Amino acid sequence: MSKSPSAAIMNNSEEFRRTRPLAKAALAAMLRHEVPPTPRNFALWYAHVSGSAPELSRTLDILIANKQVFDAECNEGLLDRFLGPDLSLAALEQTDRLQQAVAQLVGHVEAASGTARAYGQTLTDYSARLGEAQRGEAQRGEVQRDETGRGGKLPTIVAGLLAETQRVAARNEQLESRLSQSSGEIKELRQNLAAVRHEAMTDALTGIANRKSFELTLRNAARDAVETGEPLALLFIDIDRFKHFNDTYGHQLGDQVLRLVARTLTDCVKGRDTAARYGGEEFAILLPQTRVVDAMRLAEQIRKTMMRCKIVSKTSGDDYGHITLSIGVSGYVPGEKLTEMVRRADAALYRAKHKGRNQVVAETDPELSLAAPA
Repeated sequence: MSKSPSAAIMNNSEEFRRTRPLAKAALAAMLRHEVPPTPRNFALWYAHVSGSAPELSRTLDILIANKQVFDAECNEGLLDRFLGPDLSLAALEQTDRLQQAVAQLVGHVEAASGTARAYGQTLTDYSARLGEAQRGEAQRGEVQRDETGRGGKLPTIVAGLLAETQRVAARNEQLESRLSQSSGEIKELRQNLAAVRHEAMTDALTGIANRKSFELTLRNAARDAVETGEPLALLFIDIDRFKHFNDTYGHQLGDQVLRLVARTLTDCVKGRDTAARYGGEEFAILLPQTRVVDAMRLAEQIRKTMMRCKIVSKTSGDDYGHITLSIGVSGYVPGEKLTEMVRRADAALYRAKHKGRNQVVAETDPELSLAAPA
């Protein structure tokens, strides 16, 4: 059974009243201690004033008592320590709920204001008609008297009701204006937090998912695999002899290689798959609803595609040849620790390196390899 509009208004109003003081308190605390009011810092201090992160609150209380200056280094240290994926997502979800509550409130108030305005207009029309009728009766000497002999009270009652309705409509319009303004401010904050979340989950150099995003996606994919019974596969990918290439030709060209590999991986995967930079020259691809044998075919396709790419300097035009990849493949066993799945993929990658690089090796068989060194 759906909630009535009055119940929805009450629930949303309570949510708005509960969260708005927390947002104000967080901003006030940031300004008081000269903390730059960025979205990430706001999420941190919102968690502090709301009491949702006791360890964070204890740390901030100690720093404040010691008259700590919240400079860029201090802020970044706090963000790295406490603003993990769960906290940032929770802060964003709270802001989402607040924004939705305000938007619903604005809609209800707009409807109420429209009804009040229509009602007020109707009363105005009737009041005018009653006034005209009363004046006509007075001219004809036909004014109706009540039992006390005085003129009828209906016009006076209608006039009073009209005035009160107009006052209610005016108050509703003021409330609508204030709520609309607050809704706009919260919407902007929500967009900023969404941008920060995207930035926090994206590798700055390659533009694909970073390790934090990969680990979060891996947890969700493993949960889905357990619930649906579908397979889940993982590719661990390493650029062969990248350190030598980087040291020989420079980090700028090395960065170009990393971006090329990232673009190649994203071009080879489908919508539900996730390619991520795991760290350094290591990449990972998470493959939901994919068996190990099918993951190996995809890995071989990626390896061959990468071999066909030439590394050419954008500045000088020099041709530095081809880059090869070693790839390890593992499959998820329902109920196991995710670190175990990652460990097996990493072990398969190590075997591919040990067997001569430029190969795809699965966890299932140390000798199972789809390609020999080129």
